[in-house]
Amino acid sequence: MINFSRCKRVITVFAHPDDETLAAGATISKLCDLGADVLVLIPATGVHARKNSHNEAERDDQIATLRTDCPAALGNLGVKPENIIFGEFDDNAMDNVPLLSVIHWLEPYFADFKPDLALTHHFGCTNVDHRVCHEAVTVVTRPSTDLRIPVLCGEVPSSTGYRRPTGFEPNIYVEVSEINLDNKIRSMERFTGEARPDPHPRSAEVLRAVSKVRGSEGGFNWAEAFMLLRAFA
Repeated sequence: MINFSRCKRVITVFAHPDDETLAAGATISKLCDLGADVLVLIPATGVHARKNSHNEAERDDQIATLRTDCPAALGNLGVKPENIIFGEFDDNAMDNVPLLSVIHWLEPYFADFKPDLALTHHFGCTNVDHRVCHEAVTVVTRPSTDLRIPVLCGEVPSSTGYRRPTGFEPNIYVEVSEINLDNKIRSMERFTGEARPDPHPRSAEVLRAVSKVRGSEGGFNWAEAFMLLRAFA
């Protein structure tokens, strides 16, 4: 069992701006309410893959918008602006760089921040950047005599659910309050270029429904679900 009240330094590694909100926004809100310092690492730009529909200037504008939206969105969850770190890996192309490059990008943040919990993607996501992040975190958090970081893997609506079979079988249910959930939904709505209307998986209505379903699976009113990569007793 992971005691969230004892998690005072939490790192999240989700590939693109909004992934952390979709997968763990309510949990991040809960952790911040409990006094945790949450460091959000976002390795990829979230835009470069749109080369077929947007020119370079348009993509640059979209990146600027995302990086303006992101602190405002995560501020709803309780994340401090200085705790949001953007990388420059190309969107949907992280498999084109050596995994070691991603690991080397992450390692200094883990070494300096010394987290007692990490949240990241599930390995079965459709998006290749999500899978690379999962593998990199798996390596960076490998246990040693002086390093034992519990790792939880979340689900990203509109990515994890599109791959069948996904292999995402939750075994950790984090109870969240309706306020935590409302914070998540408001955060997602601040990502003006990423939020979608109902019935899209990134819509407010579907995010609320998913939280209700995951809550019912765990015996709660509202919850977010994760798969445990590792924990220590």
